Amino acid sequence: MDGKRDVWQTVKVIEEALDLLDHSCAATMNPTQTLAAMRAVRRLSDRMTAEAAVWTDRAAKTCAAEKTTGTGLSDYLAVTEGRSSSEANGLVHQAGRITADPRVRDAALAGTVSPGKAAAAGAVLRELPRHDMTESQREAAAGALLEQAIGGATTRQIARSADRVLEQVAPELAPTAAGRAAEAERRRQRALRERELNFAEDGRGSVRLWGRLPETEGDLLRKVIGACVERGRGDERREVEALKAQKVSGELSSGEYFAARAALQEREHRSTGQRQADAMVDMVTTLQDAGQIPAAGGEAPRVVVTLDYMGLLQLAVDAAATGLRPDGSRLDEVSAARLQAALTGTSETGADVSASQVRIACCDAGILPLVLGDQSEILDVGREHRLVTPQIRKTLALRDTGCIFPGCRVPAQACQAHHVTPWWAGGSTSIDNLVLVCRHHHGVIEPHRYDPGADQWRITFDDTGRSHVHPPRRLRRDLPPGGNDGENSAQNRDEESPAPEPMTARDHEQDHQENSAHRPDTETGSQDALIA
Repeated sequence: MDGKRDVWQTVKVIEEALDLLDHSCAATMNPTQTLAAMRAVRRLSDRMTAEAAVWTDRAAKTCAAEKTTGTGLSDYLAVTEGRSSSEANGLVHQAGRITADPRVRDAALAGTVSPGKAAAAGAVLRELPRHDMTESQREAAAGALLEQAIGGATTRQIARSADRVLEQVAPELAPTAAGRAAEAERRRQRALRERELNFAEDGRGSVRLWGRLPETEGDLLRKVIGACVERGRGDERREVEALKAQKVSGELSSGEYFAARAALQEREHRSTGQRQADAMVDMVTTLQDAGQIPAAGGEAPRVVVTLDYMGLLQLAVDAAATGLRPDGSRLDEVSAARLQAALTGTSETGADVSASQVRIACCDAGILPLVLGDQSEILDVGREHRLVTPQIRKTLALRDTGCIFPGCRVPAQACQAHHVTPWWAGGSTSIDNLVLVCRHHHGVIEPHRYDPGADQWRITFDDTGRSHVHPPRRLRRDLPPGGNDGENSAQNRDEESPAPEPMTARDHEQDHQENSAHRPDTETGSQDALIA
């Protein structure tokens, strides 16, 4: 065998060598040596990947898995190696591309080109009109692709070089300008037909998205999201500078500064994938806030009544006597009839009407308190609606100007409204129970539903109605340990209120609409809040 070993002997030697590798030598290496070691090991890894591809392709072509186990090769890889079906299929297809041409395969085995570049070259060779090409033209095409790979071309550049290679080795077969335009149009139409976007719950609290877009639209989406990500990184740097300036000026104490800085770190440490996901949701939220998303379904909002029975009964009596709701709108005939039946104590069937039926009748009729502003705009919709009205949103923007969290630069149009006393705890949708916060800080200050006493960020209002943000005690270096610092958040004023009922599916949907709204990573502006 001329000193060569068969596959079994070779694999055994490689495994023994790997077992003998001593990683403790890394402690004595300087950065140059560490980098050189990394490159050497990665080259070895590429060669092993190419070897694996050769054997995988041979197993596929000889139907070894089917003959031995009665299972297709991709399914066999998925089961024996714990891979997903798509991942296993990808390995089989990549192996076929790497071995599509002997010269490309041998270059990958020798480590001259990476497996990824070899697979790209093989895919291009399969695209070419090989049956119309001579043997010498096919060899020249493989050589041209290898020159690109060795010369530093990226995998993407190699994958898009089919026309250029054909013009170089077989110009008579290369498409004309008109032909290329026709092919581009065919590709475009096919991409339009195949476009899709799908959603599925993954059972772990997330929604999985997958799909495809035509190249033009996909590139646009990628660029817009990329711009949002980069702008967000810049905003975080400016937020840090703003916090430093507030600390130097004395507006923030050392404890408050470090607490706000700690809250910012979570946002700074997001991965690129997380930033891109946030940016996409932010764009949808911006459309929603701008009123650009049409209503769907036409279903009336769910109503949760928390008034005591006598107060609710008085509202019902007044509405039945005048035919008007508290906001001045007129009751329809059906709602008026139901109220009359509820108040007289009998229904159309003669059965007694319970207190719960009075409540239901008032809910259906919209008999709930409303508070109007100077221009008669609704600033308090009580418990009839969870989401803020346009009038409330406008007032919040004028009052808060942006996210109230210290140092945050997110402007009002990119923020979401936060119930200081949570909706699930009986809080109303009113201007004196709402503040503007960005998506990130909404998660920071959102109270724990099942642990109301948790040490976390809190919001209070002073006598002038101005909001103040209080850091958790564990982050306040300027507070003595233990005890109460005297700050009582708005939700604590309702500690003795009855425990809220569990959220229904509809309640959860409305909760998601408000609390999962994300702010764009493109925001600028200032905030008007102080930490008490």
